[in-house]
Amino acid sequence: MVKSKKKIANDGHYEAKDLPIPLCDPHFHMWDCIAHPNPNLGEAAQTLPIYSAQNYHTDMKQLPFPLYWVSGIHVETIVGESKESEIPDIIEETRWVCSQLNSTAPQHPFAVVAFLNLTQETPLSDYLLERHINASGNRLCGVRMILNHHPHNRELTWPNVDSNILKNPNFRRNIALLENRNLSFDLSCNPHQIPDAEKVLRDFPDLHVIINHLGFLHDGEDETHLRLWREGMESLAALPNTFVKLSMPWFARNGFHWNRIIGGEVGQIIRDLIALFGCNRCMFASNYPVDKMQGITITALYRKFLEWSSDLPEKDRANLFHDTAIRAYGPIQ
Repeated sequence: MVKSKKKIANDGHYEAKDLPIPLCDPHFHMWDCIAHPNPNLGEAAQTLPIYSAQNYHTDMKQLPFPLYWVSGIHVETIVGESKESEIPDIIEETRWVCSQLNSTAPQHPFAVVAFLNLTQETPLSDYLLERHINASGNRLCGVRMILNHHPHNRELTWPNVDSNILKNPNFRRNIALLENRNLSFDLSCNPHQIPDAEKVLRDFPDLHVIINHLGFLHDGEDETHLRLWREGMESLAALPNTFVKLSMPWFARNGFHWNRIIGGEVGQIIRDLIALFGCNRCMFASNYPVDKMQGITITALYRKFLEWSSDLPEKDRANLFHDTAIRAYGPIQ
């Protein structure tokens, strides 16, 4: 008989008798800005110049019970979003990440989401994908190119994203290439860009699309931003091949980890997205070490994840913490 999870004070803490929950972390980053400079990391390169596999493993040991870390997906660290004279070697990032994680792969299998410039011609993209596959030892499962651009708000424009890439004709061609290669696409764009994204992605039903970071709802924006986010997430949820990462909650409501009122607001956002997509298409993710630099510990972050999912059945929580990630990205070796 499955033991029930009795909450203590409704705060994400559990009794020792409860069953452990396996965790796949589908969104974390690593870098070494000393050996491999990355101008796009900005202040992060000074604040945390190195975040290695050892650093990540140490942080993941702080997971609160009943979670235990099983596997993960490394997501590219905006390596390609640079002017040509400064662009880091995108293949080298894949190679370096895998060299970091290979030693613990038997205990903690991993896969890689690499950078690909979705505005370039598809023959070059195909060539670079092949190089990513070789560099990763066949651990490549998908691609991300950050698309966040806003014509007026610099806070909503990522480094060197100087236009709405979703309108570039090569974007559609490269998305088709990903679908043909059975690779996933991590979607990172602002709410006002979602209609352009949906217009392209609806034509590729066999492509797994993983929406990053709650769909980039941003704290402090006006009602128009909130409306565009709600409408956009509804339209993306209508596509059966989409998934959403319940991650980077501080971007949506800063202070969630220490202010119970703000934490409650984020909890409602999480529940709204679960209602839209279903637990079988939602996944919690750490976004480490980005969230770490916001002063959010792994313990605090995952206690909130546990709290926000505390009223859900075992199967739903298994999806949120592990199974959806595997469903979205495929088996992790």
